[in-house]
Amino acid sequence: GRTPMQWDSSENAQFTSGEPWLPVNDNYKNINVSVQDKDPNSILNHFRKMVKLRKDNEVLVYGDYQLLDENNEDVYAFTRTLNNETILVLLNFTNHDATIELPEISHVNQAMINNYHSVEINHSSIQLKPYQGILFKLN
Repeated sequence: GRTPMQWDSSENAQFTSGEPWLPVNDNYKNINVSVQDKDPNSILNHFRKMVKLRKDNEVLVYGDYQLLDENNEDVYAFTRTLNNETILVLLNFTNHDATIELPEISHVNQAMINNYHSVEINHSSIQLKPYQGILFKLN
């Protein structure tokens, strides 16, 4: 089952003043919304950035989808294009570095969002760290 939402480090993680239907996870004093809200690099704040990015860029919602390098078992790569705007999305779902060759992509701009501080790009080859996700605006 789903455990109670961990809002802060107070009793029952501030989920309820009553008895929760399932026990609160033991980690609630360190892993909760209040702690993550204060950390600019937390998963919560990264998710907020992704939601804002989607709201601010119609291309991510309405753009035409094109799968890239469909035989790459490590990296899920695609573009979304709307009018003259194209965004490249690269997602490494593995626990190891993964490389994708994209000869059709000659130039990428600065990353729009990246869960790492950098990415290794060598001409048309892009190497992603484990579980790295990155978006580039192409034009």
